[in-house]
Amino acid sequence: MLTSKFQEFLELSAQLRPGYTASLGKAPAGGSAVISEFVPGVPGLLQAIYDTVLGTSSGEEEPSLIEFIPGYRLIHIGEYSQEVAVLSGILQEKGYTGGGIVLPLLTNYGSDFICYYRSEDGVERVCDLLHDYGDLVIMYDSPEKFLETLCEFYKQEVYFLDEEGYLDCDLVTEGEVGAALNPDAKYWSE
Repeated sequence: MLTSKFQEFLELSAQLRPGYTASLGKAPAGGSAVISEFVPGVPGLLQAIYDTVLGTSSGEEEPSLIEFIPGYRLIHIGEYSQEVAVLSGILQEKGYTGGGIVLPLLTNYGSDFICYYRSEDGVERVCDLLHDYGDLVIMYDSPEKFLETLCEFYKQEVYFLDEEGYLDCDLVTEGEVGAALNPDAKYWSE
């Protein structure tokens, strides 16, 4: 389910940004195994992504190829341990005591993250973590809803390329679609 939804996301991305999917690189078999260094049992979302692609290097300079979603790049698997350290440092600095597993998924150049989160009782979510605040805010009700919502953003033309070639979005429509598909996520109601 997650792999096919991720493939759909890549196809929709390629329609708007030819060359984006190729820029992510093709993952070697079992590419997600790197993540097992940080958590026993690689989460399905990370497995679906990193068994398919490598991600975007922090050194990428072509505007249309940087962002996975507006403002965030998919962490390159070769940079994953570095980003885990940054995320862990932020959580520690902010006194995060929520328990569970928090792993980075997307990041920007301000050390903000979109994270995979699994609570101690096994509930999986995708959360926003802004470096300046340090609070995990649920964005997507599940990993499946994360990918489904991103696909819907493309289908409803929420995402577009701005005049400089960067991925951008209609914030109002993004909020409406995000809230409709993720009714329990605080992020869309703020």
